[in-house]
Amino acid sequence: MEHIIFDGRYELLRPLGQGGMAKVYLARDEVLGRNVALKVLREQYAEDEGFVERFEREARSAAALSHPNVVQIHDRGCSDEGRYYIVMEYVPGGTLKERVRAEGPLGFEEATGLATQIAGALRAAHGRGVIHRDVKPQNVLLAEGGEAKVADFGIALAASAASISRTDLILGTPNYMSPEQAQGEPIGPASDLYSLGVVLYEMLTGRVPFEAETPMAVCMKHINEPAPSPREANPAISEALEAITLRLLSKDPKGRHASAEDLIEDLRRVATGVPPVVGAAMAAPTLSLPARVVGSRWGRKAPLALASLTVLLGMGGGWYLWQGSEGPGIAGFLKGVVPEEARQALDDARRAVGLMAWQKRRGSPGWWA
Repeated sequence: MEHIIFDGRYELLRPLGQGGMAKVYLARDEVLGRNVALKVLREQYAEDEGFVERFEREARSAAALSHPNVVQIHDRGCSDEGRYYIVMEYVPGGTLKERVRAEGPLGFEEATGLATQIAGALRAAHGRGVIHRDVKPQNVLLAEGGEAKVADFGIALAASAASISRTDLILGTPNYMSPEQAQGEPIGPASDLYSLGVVLYEMLTGRVPFEAETPMAVCMKHINEPAPSPREANPAISEALEAITLRLLSKDPKGRHASAEDLIEDLRRVATGVPPVVGAAMAAPTLSLPARVVGSRWGRKAPLALASLTVLLGMGGGWYLWQGSEGPGIAGFLKGVVPEEARQALDDARRAVGLMAWQKRRGSPGWWA
């Protein structure tokens, strides 16, 4: 790239990456003589004064975090051309996402070690009242020695509160978004822990727990579908580590670990061969159909479908028991005997439940705004 000195101090060496909000460059701080990561916000954000004010406030909060597993912020400012930027510690080992893509599932010790380090960064942030809001492997950088360093604290909060109504504004990442964040509900430390649960699942299995063709469909899965078993994807995972992962992925924030400190303790116990303190079984979320959904075409079919599902599951269970362990099972029973109309009604009910949160929260801030 051409020789550029940014803001009279930072020599841009090469691009490191880019996202919806900013471009990141490897740069040389000519004053202190060290390499840094320079994150330059996209020009459209400078047009919104409210966003700039929130961004600067959150950047100050993030800069106050001092922890070995948090990417340090060295400087922030605005260039003569009106480009807002953050100068961060340069971490040369790439991202955790790149690591998993290249190598697949990580080993037990490495996955638990990295999860413990990420949780340590969250513990430090939560202790200062800072919620990350966008925990994902793309925001976990790896040092030369393999240590995890979490980046982008505070930036997602500035974006989520911004008065910018554009489709290119990313408020969280659907694959790692907690159910409450997907619904536009208030979020807190437990929301970061859910996202860490997705990251842990991905480190252990090589893939995220929920995938779909559209971001909206992914969010609906986070809201409505139980997390799949990590051990089904990777039988080498211990039952104890699976229990921790599934607890983090509880739909109800109260079903997750009470704090990052509690998660760290569980991970340490598992690492030393001691069973985790997983606690009581997590309650399944209670779902109800709001009036707007019930009045819709899908909503009108939902009661019939749900009633049909109850009856059919009972019949299928009885059929399975009658046939014994060699019988077709409930899934096979349903596939073979459910009429087309009933199957369609069941599908409509599932869609209605999936759209419930979105219709209920329509107009609220969310990643789709």
